[in-house]
Amino acid sequence: MAAVHPKLIESLVEQTPRAMIAMLIVSSAYFWIFIKFIPFEILVVWFVFQMFLAMYRFYNAIMFKKYLAQKTHEKIEKNELYFMLSNVFQAAMWTISSVLSIVYAPQPYELVSLIMIIGIITAAALSMSSLYKAYLLFFFSMIIPQIIIMISFGEHQHIGLVVLIFIYIPATILLSRAIYNSRLSSIEANDSLEKSVNELHRLSIMDNLTNIYNRRYFFEMSKKLIATAFREQKPVSLIMLDIDLFKRVNDNYGHQAGDYILIDLVKELEKVIRKSDVFARIGGEEFTILLNNTSLERAKVIAEKMRLTIENKVFIYNTTSIDITISIGVSELNTENTSIEDLYKRADKQLYRAKHKGRNRVCA
Repeated sequence: MAAVHPKLIESLVEQTPRAMIAMLIVSSAYFWIFIKFIPFEILVVWFVFQMFLAMYRFYNAIMFKKYLAQKTHEKIEKNELYFMLSNVFQAAMWTISSVLSIVYAPQPYELVSLIMIIGIITAAALSMSSLYKAYLLFFFSMIIPQIIIMISFGEHQHIGLVVLIFIYIPATILLSRAIYNSRLSSIEANDSLEKSVNELHRLSIMDNLTNIYNRRYFFEMSKKLIATAFREQKPVSLIMLDIDLFKRVNDNYGHQAGDYILIDLVKELEKVIRKSDVFARIGGEEFTILLNNTSLERAKVIAEKMRLTIENKVFIYNTTSIDITISIGVSELNTENTSIEDLYKRADKQLYRAKHKGRNRVCA
């Protein structure tokens, strides 16, 4: 079975309560109209089956909702099959209703039954078109027995109705297809818009080259994390790092080599830091990392590990080996450094000290 867009199934789930209530109302109307002719016990059994069908369709909708949340495609497809089988059962029940009207009720009550079934088929185009194949199965399972019944009467008015049914068939199929296409187009347009919005948001917070946070978002996030740290009295530290003599890389090997180094360096550092840490490119070859729930001593250990990682890493660009080192400054949240701006200034001073002392070192 071909995969159906999840939002089409969501639409079906949303329509199910209204569709089943409508079906029970029509079933009640049938019960009231034909109670004069069809034996009461038979009508009750027929109506009970309709109630069981409605309950199962509610259960089927709940299962759809559950499997969509779990994203279990195999179970969704299996539930689609059960939904289609329930449609065949529903068509069989209304075919039985037509047969009962023929057996027990006088003419022209078979036409009343036909009108009810035509109404059900047309209404189902709205509630069931989201699963288009299921609707087609339901449509033909409902309409073919009615054609056979009308032809079996052989009278002029019944044959005339068959002609009208053949006109009705393509019109209704086109209507259901138009509803399906309209819903699918709307869903795809919304998906495309949502994807564009998400991409714009990503571009607004991420550095395009290294795919880590940019300067603006770093300060925005850091303010929130520091406010939380103050409230919960947890330590926070900041690491600032800079690639030593990076200008020489660009001058000697070209800016493409420099970009390659920046990208590869980020990948190496991401192996050291935690997912909960806020890693950002501040500008050029300068990076910063906010270490949540981390003391200064622990931050210095992490910084040293990062320094050694880069010192020991062999950066190879177009078969050329390029040696890279980094200098690191570290600061922590305390009574003197109470904001991200304070932390940044303090770490920047320590970074300058590391550079002044000969580079490739950590200062705190």
